[in-house]
Amino acid sequence: MANSIIKSLEEYFLKCDMLKDGCLRVDFLGEKPIEYAIEVLPCDPIIKKYTNGDSVRQYLFAFGSKEFYSQERQQNIENSAFYERFSEWVETQNESGNLPELPEGMEAEELQVISSGYLHGESGKHARYQIQLRLKYFKEKVKEA
Repeated sequence: MANSIIKSLEEYFLKCDMLKDGCLRVDFLGEKPIEYAIEVLPCDPIIKKYTNGDSVRQYLFAFGSKEFYSQERQQNIENSAFYERFSEWVETQNESGNLPELPEGMEAEELQVISSGYLHGESGKHARYQIQLRLKYFKEKVKEA
């Protein structure tokens, strides 16, 4: 079992067979294709807090990639199509209850796509694409010793 949410997400996405032979990183995306990264986004983590201290929370993050890029339509269509398929993969996993295994005292409730995949920047022959996601989870109040 992972000891952090970000580690849980890394382990979860490493199981996605769509990631080709690319390297998956956390909070870093290299200069050369094909690489993937999970990057935490700012948000108010608490959705609902219960009187006993338990809470329903959210964890926003972007899943990005460095891809080949050109003036040729076909390459850029393939890049965008990857994110369409990736979005479908996330939705299918969510619907089947296949969610990240979170640290002790936390339980994933939903993994949701909150933006379509989009071009986030380009530099000549390479481009960065990303999609934004939200992990909704239940967290028990930490028991004091």
